Amino acid sequence: MSPAPREEAPPLFRGLPAEGFALLRERAFAYGLLALACALTALAVYSKVDLLRVFASGDPIAAMRTPPLNVILMTSLIAIFFVLPSALRRIEPSFRMTMWRAAITGATLFFVGAATEVGYAAAIIPGIVVGVLLSQTLINALLSSGEPASPRQAAATIVTSARGSFDLTREHFATTFCILAASLAMLGFPFLVGLIALVVADALNPLSLVVTAPALFLTFIFCECMRYVLIVRWYRRLEISERAKSDPNADVADGDVVVHATSSTRRIA
Repeated sequence: MSPAPREEAPPLFRGLPAEGFALLRERAFAYGLLALACALTALAVYSKVDLLRVFASGDPIAAMRTPPLNVILMTSLIAIFFVLPSALRRIEPSFRMTMWRAAITGATLFFVGAATEVGYAAAIIPGIVVGVLLSQTLINALLSSGEPASPRQAAATIVTSARGSFDLTREHFATTFCILAASLAMLGFPFLVGLIALVVADALNPLSLVVTAPALFLTFIFCECMRYVLIVRWYRRLEISERAKSDPNADVADGDVVVHATSSTRRIA
């Protein structure tokens, strides 16, 4: 009898820009419409908003409440519901984002955010610890959610997924923290550079906002695509590592955990 096929942990950073671009192309039409919304908003208000003056007013955060940047943030939030399922299909090809799963996503983000804020209220360190330990909750919840169910069942899914995230990350806390920090830097640094370029260009020529606003949005989405690919790859590695501990047929090759795929393998959720 031939041995069962083996499941290999995916690479973390190899090919990340190319994979991010592939995700961007998958939903190019949707992202194009959202970028158009950014451009039209900028066109409507470019002569009325002086971003450089708002930034220099002593409250730089106020710039985020101006119409162009506010629309960029809102469209970026909407785009996550396209980015996340595209990334998840890299490990679960049949995954589809439904309205039910969108609701699960919102509820899970609220739950994780609230739990993290409680940790931050106690002190910075507990907030970071809670954030890392619960970092895989959303992916767990989406991959384990099925048909629409009652609110009680949805709550049970989220709680179970949070417990599963804790089980996955507690023995890999330091590496999970580093992956999350890298993913945030991957998203935040290019966005900050793009934001500065947008403000400078607006000061030189206000009409440039019509071009720089959608460009900043697309830059953010591209970085978000890479970020979620990295997070999903790390989740897969954690899942395979967890299976390897309980699977007597598990092997380790070239530094990566490899397990035999069997019908008894159970998803961690």
